[in-house]
Amino acid sequence: MTPRKVYEDKLKELNKNIMEMGQQTEELIDKTIQAIISHDDNLANSIIEQDDIIDNMQIEIEKECAMLIAHQQPVAGDLRFVISVVKIVTDLERIADQCCDICKYSIRLNDGTWTRDVNYKRHIEKMALGAKAMLQEVLNAFISKDTEAMKKICKEDDEIDSIFLKIWEEITSEMIADKDFIQNGVHYIMIIKYLERIADHITNIAEWILYSSTGEYVIHQQ
Repeated sequence: MTPRKVYEDKLKELNKNIMEMGQQTEELIDKTIQAIISHDDNLANSIIEQDDIIDNMQIEIEKECAMLIAHQQPVAGDLRFVISVVKIVTDLERIADQCCDICKYSIRLNDGTWTRDVNYKRHIEKMALGAKAMLQEVLNAFISKDTEAMKKICKEDDEIDSIFLKIWEEITSEMIADKDFIQNGVHYIMIIKYLERIADHITNIAEWILYSSTGEYVIHQQ
């Protein structure tokens, strides 16, 4: 096998591995949403235990990137791609961490059955599903290298921020009106803060994909 073919195969393998990590992270977000709305503590605990899987994937992909740089010395677009991958897996790992943090707070909640009739609960579900949709879009953009899709994802973060502020106001108003709600209210505030951070990390990923594809790195104001 020629050195060039070995090099191309390693780049393809890197692409495959980062997609697998992205899909695993997407599955974690989906399960986290289920854990919140079903008050399923067993599911929440299983998500917390899965964090090591994502951590190990990050380590292995970073090793691949280091070996590629050391032995293949990529330049131009390939070097941008490898650098972007290192940044992307860091953000994916942080998303997984924040899913675990959300589950830890979900376990502490004791406010009965989830219902969309309560404004802040309905909006939390909308916020969580919005973050999940952003990750699906960013993984598709990673495959397609669709620069317009990446820019659109960055703008979607603003909508998540708006929902966050709406929920914050709803929760704090409920805490003022009902002192018995304060403890649960604090847990919900932490949950939405971690959801907001997940959207920020997805935006970072979109920015790094854009950089890998075009050489342009545009920081979205978060």
